[in-house]
Amino acid sequence: MPWVVVGLVLVALWGAFLLPEVLGSRRRAPLTTTQEFHHWATRVASLQQSLTDSTGTTRNKVLARRRRTLAVLIGAAVLSLAIAIWLSAQSMLIAHIAIDGAVAWYLAMLVQLRHRRAALAQVTPVRPVSDGVPEMRSEPEIRVLASS
Repeated sequence: MPWVVVGLVLVALWGAFLLPEVLGSRRRAPLTTTQEFHHWATRVASLQQSLTDSTGTTRNKVLARRRRTLAVLIGAAVLSLAIAIWLSAQSMLIAHIAIDGAVAWYLAMLVQLRHRRAALAQVTPVRPVSDGVPEMRSEPEIRVLASS
């Protein structure tokens, strides 16, 4: 019986984590009316104007997804510890330790990504030293030849 409760809690947590993305994809179903097409075309036109904001928006979505994943992992760790203490179950304590390992692994991956992002931000393009070879133009020279 306790395993059924733990299973239902884990299913509920994963459902709360995954359902928003599944239901959100339904909103992007194929268009069926001209009004929906007009609405879609207007949104695309507005996106072209805010092209510079798209990377910031994408980054915010990624950060929100990472926060949600971390919250679910920490919630599962706390819940599994509470159940292990309440039931005095050694197997649940082992499950809690496994979940703690997953939290530690996820945090290590986030730290690694942060360090990689910081390292990429510090890299500056360096112009190679000229060795007498003429530098190539960034845009090729185009010649128009008239045919006779």
